[in-house]
Amino acid sequence: MFMHLCQAGRLIFKPGFITKAELRQADKLITRFCHDFYTYVYAGKEERLRVCRPTVVALLDVTANLRSCGPAWSFWQFPAERLLGTLSRLIRSRHFPYAALTTAVSAKYSAELVTSFAEAHVPDAWSDATGKPVRRENQDPTGTFSLSKEPKVDLLPPLRAAAALIGEELSRMQVVLALE
Repeated sequence: MFMHLCQAGRLIFKPGFITKAELRQADKLITRFCHDFYTYVYAGKEERLRVCRPTVVALLDVTANLRSCGPAWSFWQFPAERLLGTLSRLIRSRHFPYAALTTAVSAKYSAELVTSFAEAHVPDAWSDATGKPVRRENQDPTGTFSLSKEPKVDLLPPLRAAAALIGEELSRMQVVLALE
């Protein structure tokens, strides 16, 4: 079982480029490791449940990340590390840290979702509630097709077009930051 993981590691972390065949082989080896781990180590026994860690299952995402980002030696995990660094400040309970973190993250993203929805779909009510001015520019992505005004029903642009628009927006933001 451990040799599957070692062989996959040798393929993934070798210097130079990794071929598609090597990436497929690494994926098979990692899958075999996870299968063997849950078959022989966990073995479906309740008393061994604590050995089932999310990191073991997260190994299955390694090859997909390599396909997306390139060889393991060529990219940095700084954005993920930065996010993880912010999470510790959200934990308010030493007795129940996981529950506190889950609650705080859920509240944070729920608030962002409510704010973005309110700004886009009921701007006057949002302005009255917050005291902030209404942004009059359209919040919908370029290429959005509106089916009806009330209730507001929109068809969003295809994913490729949205990705291109996001890229353009990021370029504009970089220019603005460079000017500041």
